[in-house]
Order: sequence, then C-alpha cells, then structure tokens
Amino acid sequence: MKISRSPEKRGGINKIWLYISLVSTVVVVGILITYFTAGFESRSATGDQTGLSDLAASPAQVAPNADPIPTATPEPRSDLMLLATEPISLPRAIPDAKFGEVLSEGLVDIDLPGEVTAESWYTFQVNTSTRDITLFFALYGDSPDTITRTVKIEGYTQRGNLSIAEVTLFYPEGTERLIIFDGQQGVITLAQQYPQPYGPSMFSPELRVAMVNQKMVLTDDSGNISTQLQLDLSGLSDSEHIVFKRSAPELVNAALSEIQAIVMQIEDKRTQ
Repeated sequence: MKISRSPEKRGGINKIWLYISLVSTVVVVGILITYFTAGFESRSATGDQTGLSDLAASPAQVAPNADPIPTATPEPRSDLMLLATEPISLPRAIPDAKFGEVLSEGLVDIDLPGEVTAESWYTFQVNTSTRDITLFFALYGDSPDTITRTVKIEGYTQRGNLSIAEVTLFYPEGTERLIIFDGQQGVITLAQQYPQPYGPSMFSPELRVAMVNQKMVLTDDSGNISTQLQLDLSGLSDSEHIVFKRSAPELVNAALSEIQAIVMQIEDKRTQ
C-alpha cells in the first residue's frame, strides 16, 4: 500500500519558508542600509573637521633646529626723517692725506690767536715699516669747503716737543705756499711755484728745453738768507718757482711752540 503526502500540505510549508526568507532578506537589507548610511554620515561629519585641524596644526609641527621662516622687512620710507637736536655737518673738503695706517682721525674746534675759532680735521697715521707716527691736520675757513692751512708733523711723539713742521698755505686765486720750520737746523724754508698762462709756443722743442732751467741764486752778506729763483723763459712749463731760506733759530722755535699749542688742543679735544 502506497503512502503519499498531500499536495495541499506541501504547498503550505513552502509558503511559510518563503515568507520567512522574505522577511529575513528585508531585515538584512535594512541593517546594511542603516550601517552604510550611518557610516557615511559619520565620516562626512568628522572627515572635514579632521582635515581642517590637520592644516591648522601643520605650521606648528616644525623641527626644533629648523631655520626660522624668513619674513619680508619693510623698506624705510624716504619721507621719514630722524629728528636731531642740531644738524651735523662734515667738511666736504677732506685732504688726501695718506702716510700709513690710520690710528685716529676726526673733527675738533681749534682756538686761534685773536679769539678766532676754526674747525680742524686731523689724522694720526703710523708707518707700518718704521713705526713712525705722522700727525696731519687742516684748518678750515668760513666755509667747510675752504681749507686755509694744513700742517704735517713727521716723527710725532705724543706730548713731546716738535722738532719740525711743514705748513702749507692755500690762496683762493693763487698757488699754495710751503713753509718748513726746521728746529734742528734752526732754518725756515719757503717754497712757492708760479705757473704762468701760456698758449702755443713759437720756439722749437729743443730751444724750449734749453730755456727752462734758468736759475739765479741770491744771498745776503751774512749768509743767513738765500733765495733761489728758477725761471722758464719759454713760458710753457710749471717749473717757475722760488725757494727762500733763512737761518733764524729763535723764530723757528717760536713758530714750533705755537704749532705745539694747537697740537695740544687736538690731543685734548679728540679724547673728550
């Protein structure tokens, strides 16, 4: 005898399993949708904040020994002026005095005889080979562009007595005059050139050379005064000059003494 399942019973069971599978699928899909949606929203909410915080913190993450970041320095404005109590003016005419290595130089005011004050530029220089010191100073007139006198003292010793001094006198419309006060020999020497205006020569070069060195020496009866005059008869050179010498120890010592007084002022005022 055959036993067979009823078709109605088998169909009911399949419907139940189909229903359970459908519900399970819906639940799983709902869970997955909820998971991915929540994860995406969480990343969207925190991802931008993380990126901004990283950019804000990155400049602070500098190595301890790293070089500082250079910053632009503003250029000074040309219309800005520093305030000063009084203007400082330097003479525009500075002598070209080069005798060695500069030890000290600057500007001081010198009191001259007759209650006259003159500005003076000075320089102390040393010869690196001989170690001799040369003091050179210039005196200015009413204008800082005008030098009236310069004095050169070789073999200078601080606070020591002067033995020789070279004084150069300058004139507005003439050549300079050199005066040497030699205390060792007691002699004053004056030298001055006389350049003459000239144009084209009417003589040949050979004749001009022959006429250049025309010397004449003059002396007095005592022999204490002598003068050498050199002329250029062609008038085409700057070699015309006069050299005057006089033996006068007392006059030389008096001149060196007054120059010494000016030097003492420079020494005193340059250290103030």
